[in-house]
Amino acid sequence: MIIDDYRGIRLPISFCETIDNLLARFEVPDDAKRLVFNFRDPTYYQSRMGLHPVEIQLSRDNDRAPWSFAFLASFSYQSNSTHSLDVELYFHLRNHWCYQPDAGTADLSQPAVLDLFNTWCTALERHINRRAFSDIQLSQIS
Repeated sequence: MIIDDYRGIRLPISFCETIDNLLARFEVPDDAKRLVFNFRDPTYYQSRMGLHPVEIQLSRDNDRAPWSFAFLASFSYQSNSTHSLDVELYFHLRNHWCYQPDAGTADLSQPAVLDLFNTWCTALERHINRRAFSDIQLSQIS
């Protein structure tokens, strides 16, 4: 189970279910407390077109606690001349903030920011359900 309420910011139930169903496809050790999903489309690295890489970090207090989203982020090449990826959107649910390089940091509970977050989650959910990412990895970080 994945928590869908973060001090008043509610995630779409279907998004949480999609991530929970995806998590069920992997063997997760009972003692795992922090996990990271990486979603990739290798063609993006070659052509700079297509789905941007996404990282989601999940955490829990113990093996009986539900998982919660620590952060969700997407990455991109910031210009045609750069050779490395950088954060394009970063949503930190625990601390209620969002970061975008052009706009800086914003409170996640602001209506416009929350709309952006919900739209982003809906798009990611659709890509996952359509199996648009050819490379999905799960790593335990603690």
